[in-house]
Amino acid sequence: MYTIYDYLKYYKDYSLKDLKWNVMDNLLLSCLVYMPLKSFEYKDYKTLISEILESNVKDIKDLMVPKTLEIASIIKESKRYQNMKFYNFINQVNSKTQFGAITVVLDNIKIITFRGSDRSVIGWLENFRIAYLYPTYTQQVAIDYLNNNINLFDNNVYICGHSKGGNLSIVSAMELPSFKLRKIKNIYNFDGPGVRHEEFESLKYKRIKSKIVNIIPTSSYVGALLYNENYYVVKTSAHAINVHYPIYWNIFGIEFVKGNLSKSSLGLIKGTTTNLDKVPKDKLQEVLEESFKIFKKRETNNIKLTLNDLKNIVKNISKMDPEISKYVSLIFSSIINIREKNNEK
Repeated sequence: MYTIYDYLKYYKDYSLKDLKWNVMDNLLLSCLVYMPLKSFEYKDYKTLISEILESNVKDIKDLMVPKTLEIASIIKESKRYQNMKFYNFINQVNSKTQFGAITVVLDNIKIITFRGSDRSVIGWLENFRIAYLYPTYTQQVAIDYLNNNINLFDNNVYICGHSKGGNLSIVSAMELPSFKLRKIKNIYNFDGPGVRHEEFESLKYKRIKSKIVNIIPTSSYVGALLYNENYYVVKTSAHAINVHYPIYWNIFGIEFVKGNLSKSSLGLIKGTTTNLDKVPKDKLQEVLEESFKIFKKRETNNIKLTLNDLKNIVKNISKMDPEISKYVSLIFSSIINIREKNNEK
């Protein structure tokens, strides 16, 4: 079955006149933002691709990082993208946040894309904070980034991101003033979590809901978290944890191959919406923050959260408030089961 790689190869010399900017192009940039480069203010296409290909990737805790090198190799000589210009790239990891974003211009098309999580401890912790806190520190960073960078453009802006980057795309757009929101054509959320019930029912979410395009794989375990709607479910050639990565999603031409959401994903949607709503936010915060305290010293390090780490979190949660732990443990246990099926350590 065809994937984004095949799209990039087949259409590499198609101009925007030959083939309009589409969802696959937004997916490309949602993958490329994982590039293993330091933050920068500006690079042209040739320089950026060369630096990606020359980067020495030793840290492969996140599958998407080395895959950006494969993507860069495919599009190195692409006429379709050769006039791209890249602005204000941020790649930041510290004790408060793991955040990445870039602003891209191609002719009259403008794209702002947010990076998803790696497997660092702070990356995991901030992902779970979106269940009880709004905005989180990282969401606020994304809000500020979009608010500042959209000032560069008058219209025809796409916002996109994979995984956590999809959530940041939605949240940052929600917080834009109306005169800036009018500049946005679409918001592409590639298997990113939704939002809490409070935000989902808010006027600021309703302002952007018609612009959101949610795309999730058949066995989604990330995009199925929290409140969202109108999913386009895509088939994938991957199994277990790898279903989350869009490089394995099935496409035909410029369209995704449609699939059906699995029972496990439907269960996660219910578990992190109506079920989790039964848990007071302050109690949920207390349980999750306490569970991650054993990793406090590792928050600023590039150390992935292992399968054993996740099991230890479940053990810690089980010792706390039973009414809360039964819901939170279920979420962690679902993730553990997926990773164990993939024989992950």
